Amino acid sequence: MKHFFLSALFFFSGLCHASSSAIFDKLNNANEPSPQSILKNIETEYLNTAVIVEFELEFEKGQTTYEVTLYEQKHNRFIELLVDVKGKLIELEYAPPELDEDDEVAAAKLMRKKDYRMYQLVESLDSTQTQYLIEAQLEQDMGVTYMVATFVSLKGRHKKAIDLATGKNLPLLRWGN
Repeated sequence: MKHFFLSALFFFSGLCHASSSAIFDKLNNANEPSPQSILKNIETEYLNTAVIVEFELEFEKGQTTYEVTLYEQKHNRFIELLVDVKGKLIELEYAPPELDEDDEVAAAKLMRKKDYRMYQLVESLDSTQTQYLIEAQLEQDMGVTYMVATFVSLKGRHKKAIDLATGKNLPLLRWGN
């Protein structure tokens, strides 16, 4: 049984690394703006009106897209964008915050208060090795409001986080899966 479990674990780890390396290769060989550039351009466009609360790279049906959610405090609503690989808008939707989205709203308000930009926070977490942002989002847990970013590099996927109250990097703990 132990050998079966270990074999399954190694197989799953290999699949995760394989998909991470495929994502890295696709982004590294693309003749398109990097995810960080797309993030920066969207943030610049909405600089005075909304705060990015989530940024995610998606691969669907052979197409690369970005799903971006912003919080617009003036109208107390979320702006949901779907943009293509070049940053061109595909879809735009507005939605009021749901009851379970208070944490995202609080995090967006703290970002605005501290005059933080998601791109700048991602850039501060970026390392000297070539890596690409595949997801960044604002979260609040156990009284800590933070941004967590997931990067992909030659070594696979890794996450980094920054405390929005202090501006300091946070250690990431692994819980469950």
